[in-house]
Amino acid sequence: MTKPKQPTIVDVAKEAGVSIATVSNVLNRKNVPLASETIRKVEEAVQQLGYRRNAAAANLSRRRSYELGLIIPHYGGYYGRFAEMLEQKVFAFGYHLSVFSAAGMNPSFEQRHLELLLQRRVDGLVCHGLAMTKESTRQVVGEGTPLVLFNGWGWPEDIVNMAVNLDFAEASREAVKRLHESGCSSMIYAGRRKGLGANDQRIEGFMEGIRAYAPNAVHAVIDAGDQGVEGTLDEALRLSQGRGPLGIYTFNDALALELLSLCHERGIRVPEEVRLIGMDNEFFAGVSYPSISSFDMPVELQTNLVAAILMQQIGEDLSETSEELLHTYLPPTGHELRLPLIYVERQSTRV
Repeated sequence: MTKPKQPTIVDVAKEAGVSIATVSNVLNRKNVPLASETIRKVEEAVQQLGYRRNAAAANLSRRRSYELGLIIPHYGGYYGRFAEMLEQKVFAFGYHLSVFSAAGMNPSFEQRHLELLLQRRVDGLVCHGLAMTKESTRQVVGEGTPLVLFNGWGWPEDIVNMAVNLDFAEASREAVKRLHESGCSSMIYAGRRKGLGANDQRIEGFMEGIRAYAPNAVHAVIDAGDQGVEGTLDEALRLSQGRGPLGIYTFNDALALELLSLCHERGIRVPEEVRLIGMDNEFFAGVSYPSISSFDMPVELQTNLVAAILMQQIGEDLSETSEELLHTYLPPTGHELRLPLIYVERQSTRV
């Protein structure tokens, strides 16, 4: 059976009674003065004939793919929200966002993503600091692809012009301050070593907070990945030795919830004996019992900034709102922007 012939732009022009150039101007939304009646005729012809333009060929002629790449560590929690919001932001500029997961920094996944990005000739790349190695990212940038990093610390300027980071260190300082002010004379940071840079930022801020607000407090950094949830709580209780309420600040809300459940199981009262602060402000943090104090991450603001910076690098015209956003937040020097997190107090620290 012979495959039916696909209508061409020549067929559309003939059906509408206009030139091929006019059809091209209508389809590509070029800033060429056209009568509304002419536009109507072309659009009706397209619909009647079932014409579909060759997007790949059109993009090749414009030297743009109108595709962007986003690489995140995984799709859960914050990363899923980030991907969804960023997709909305870049869509407003006429771009499609392809999202890739690092799958736990699996080398074979990373190489596959790298090859796909280079083959597709994406117009820009957004990458989490834990999602690709510096070497692989440098290869993409070396091909001339604009890059905006988010939550990546200590990346060299030859790879990234700007990193839009959440200020986990300052949030961790505030966590210590809050626990200290609530009467905790012993404080623990329960971390996740697999969090790499994000975990390091939390540890840095936690120790700065101890030095600034509670220099005499008994304190420790415990890796929950090594110790397990039970081992983490056991070690925290051993270190505190019953010196009033024990303050525990965790890498994320999921770990805080695990510790909270274990406290319930053992009959340890929260917040009377243990006070918990998590991170991420996940939905379940607000509906657990007791509800968990946490830090809310400004994903809306972060994705707005990432999109605006990337579009600026690509060469797109920015709206007045985007221009004002960059004017307000971009640092005068350096290539790292840090956004503050918002503390949300709940029952787990409220006496």
